[in-house]
Amino acid sequence: MLQKAEWEKAKNDNVWSFVGNGDEFKLDLVQKNINNFFSENTIYFVMGRHKSKEIKKEAAAKEVESLLTNQDITLCNKEFKRFIVFSYIGVAKQGVYHS
Repeated sequence: MLQKAEWEKAKNDNVWSFVGNGDEFKLDLVQKNINNFFSENTIYFVMGRHKSKEIKKEAAAKEVESLLTNQDITLCNKEFKRFIVFSYIGVAKQGVYHS
């Protein structure tokens, strides 16, 4: 579904935007974006093909911050229609899958 998602454009007609990692991670900005993008209070935190868990939306940015240094992370709603993908290099993109 990620391959067929329609990614929102950020700046300069690019789908990726800088969120930082490590000490540069923009925690408040990322949490605000998560709150605005997902309507549900519980979302999926995906760390790999076979490794995911449900988390509270209000804790999502802190969870991303703690693990983003060495792996990519995806947040998605329970319908697997809305995604925010974080790359370990400190960028993120968000999009919606339309069936």
